[in-house]
Amino acid sequence: LLNFYAAHFRSHSSYFKIRIGPRQMISKLRNFGFLAVLLAAVAVRSNQSDPSTKSIASQATNLSALQIPPTASDPNTAAQNIEDVGGLQILVHNEYTKRTGSLPVEYPWEYIVDPYKITTFELKNSHLLPESNDNLDYRWILNGHLQCNGKKCEAVFTDLGQYDMTVEAFWTGEGKNKPILSTSTITVTIKYVRREIRQLTDRDREAFFNAISIMQRVPTKIGQRLWGSKYFSKDYFVRIHLYYGGNGDCDHWHQGAGFVTSHMAYSLMFEQTLQAINPSLTLPYWDFTLESTFYEADTWRNSAVFSPDWFGNASPNNELHTVSRGRFAYVSTMANAKDYSAIYNSYGLLRSPWNSDPTPFMTRSGEIYGIENNMKPSGCTEYAKVLTTTSWMDLALQLNSAAHGHIHETVGGAWNHKFGERVGEPNDIVYLFAHSMQALSKILWREKYVNCPSDCDLGQSWVMCQCTCNTGNRPYEALSKSGILQSVTYFDKDKVEIPSFVDENGSTQFEVEGYTKNESNEIYSSLYSDLCNLGHIGDMFQATSSNDITFWVLHPTMDRLWHHKRMKAEIHQNFDDTWDDTANSCYGHHSYDIQPFKNLFGEENDHYYTNGELYELLHPNNMDLPYVYADFKWEHCTALGYHME
Repeated sequence: LLNFYAAHFRSHSSYFKIRIGPRQMISKLRNFGFLAVLLAAVAVRSNQSDPSTKSIASQATNLSALQIPPTASDPNTAAQNIEDVGGLQILVHNEYTKRTGSLPVEYPWEYIVDPYKITTFELKNSHLLPESNDNLDYRWILNGHLQCNGKKCEAVFTDLGQYDMTVEAFWTGEGKNKPILSTSTITVTIKYVRREIRQLTDRDREAFFNAISIMQRVPTKIGQRLWGSKYFSKDYFVRIHLYYGGNGDCDHWHQGAGFVTSHMAYSLMFEQTLQAINPSLTLPYWDFTLESTFYEADTWRNSAVFSPDWFGNASPNNELHTVSRGRFAYVSTMANAKDYSAIYNSYGLLRSPWNSDPTPFMTRSGEIYGIENNMKPSGCTEYAKVLTTTSWMDLALQLNSAAHGHIHETVGGAWNHKFGERVGEPNDIVYLFAHSMQALSKILWREKYVNCPSDCDLGQSWVMCQCTCNTGNRPYEALSKSGILQSVTYFDKDKVEIPSFVDENGSTQFEVEGYTKNESNEIYSSLYSDLCNLGHIGDMFQATSSNDITFWVLHPTMDRLWHHKRMKAEIHQNFDDTWDDTANSCYGHHSYDIQPFKNLFGEENDHYYTNGELYELLHPNNMDLPYVYADFKWEHCTALGYHME
């Protein structure tokens, strides 16, 4: 059974792109329990070709196909024949929905159709309906204009919106009156459909990757001459994210409710640049919960999505820590960015100021400050938790944290840091601190306790161009005033967790409970030193993360989850949409704060949206929202017992 189930996954590799063998399947099915093993076996058997079942099914199909459609000798007989099979019922499909079925019923539109794809309209039970002849015919009328004749019709829609498709069976025989025998009308809604990147046809996936390659190479001004005002270059998008995530006063796009609205609008703006290049494109999502489910922390980077023809190596084993093979090899990081951006790193690269990495390419690593990262992407647990939230503020928090997938850290990583050498073999407490280091270091940087050079020459060694502690502050003073001691989890020289740095009144004291003054001073000095210089940080793990292709397929994954949650909440009326403007003092996280986006929903008035406006405009039931998602299925999570409704 285990071999059978593993073979079943391999046989579907064109969809899942998962490499999994019987031994891995054993470990997975142990977690499922015996009942799940039986269900898996039944599911596999149901896909096998039982000779007797196949024979019966094929005979039934052949008999159905041999059934001769009635011949209509007069209009009354023809009309009765049509009524006997249930009238004219319209089926709608394209190359995707013919394979996967109709789109989610949660959306308020019954028939959703992709633009720029051949859409087929055909009559259900067409083999039972009277054939077209000299006396009878069928015609398809699209918004009042004749589109086709016959039992099937094809159309390609190039504009979003709604269209009425009518099919008529009409009498063409002799007689003065030529009655319409039967008619049926449906309304089709044209919206871009976002799909999991492994669901795309090879053609569509290649077109998506090729458009991104264009954005990486063609500057904004040139691109707008070629493709119009919706085009923006990769570096333009990187600079936006750097301005809002790498500013010195606070993080205007993360750690607050503004994260969700800003990133979903940012993704939509990116998608519309893709569509300026190729109007048939949509922005796919990457469901990394599949990697979380079927891989471990030390193997998930072997997923086929990191093949050279897709995202490229997740942890490049070279001195530059950059992808060196495939379509995203040596993706550039803008050098000499001082004339382009007000924010840049020590070497003048378009990169976070606290990341003194001189590498002029997009970087990645499987390490986290010199130790192997023990995390893998978020999975079913975190996603199921999002679906249990009952308020917008709680939902935004979950999407900003665990449901975000840890992808930024696990793909970006960090290296060239003394931390790994100092701690040696890490334990759980060491790992817990390592995962929080960059967030804590940014606090010190924003509070001016960390100094980063701004004028290093690209020929200068990175060893001589690093961020350092501000020598004018004692470690305890900097850590206490910045608020780090109130939240940090840290350890002593023996890697034993320090219970707390605050007393029962919430105040910090120089002498840590259980330690002498000298030992306390050593702890503060060590903590301060760890946070002052973070070495080199992979692009995905800092404020220019949008330089990495994985950024753009990450956030639609959360948007899809948000769509699912909002539509379910609408049905059950059990969700608090209140935006608490007192929860975060940083600009960008209040409902009334303006975001740098305009003209995303068909307008042309150059109005920049507030968070509150985006919250409403991004609602999945909004007719002006130009996209939907192909499904809300997490079958692997359901199989593990998670309630994804």
